[in-house]
Amino acid sequence: MHTLAEERPTGSVLVEEAPGTRPVMCERLPNLGPETFYTTASGALGHGLPAAVGIALGRPGTRVVAVVGDGSAMYAIQALWSAARLRLPLTVIVVNNGRYATVDGFAERFGMAKPVGTALDGLDFAALAAAQGCAAGRVDDPTALALALRTALTAPGPYVLDVLVDR
Repeated sequence: MHTLAEERPTGSVLVEEAPGTRPVMCERLPNLGPETFYTTASGALGHGLPAAVGIALGRPGTRVVAVVGDGSAMYAIQALWSAARLRLPLTVIVVNNGRYATVDGFAERFGMAKPVGTALDGLDFAALAAAQGCAAGRVDDPTALALALRTALTAPGPYVLDVLVDR
């Protein structure tokens, strides 16, 4: 999040749906002002990618940066198809920890056993994005993150950056 804060273009809009990353995001990625940060208050998963596409449609010429968890992305990955067809200035950063970390966290908090079906290992969001017509990249080395972000944030159309973390 610190590197994204350094690389984020002036005037960009941030859409967030990465609940497992939210505490770090609040600490490291400042809100730039009114109408530059969007999230949901309900806690439901699946709004991030479609919201980012809608905001990009409603704010022509503005770079929209969506930070979504891998679990969140899986709820509406098809939004990338619309972004590609419309050539939207959208950068999607998938925080890919290979699991529904928030669901696991809730189970632990409430003293429940680890839920079945929360592992998301093996998903390649760069490949999913490319299959829908988006440019994409994948990074698993923190030293390569700044350059990967620069590429993603300056792409002429939609770009998905699959960032492997905490695996």
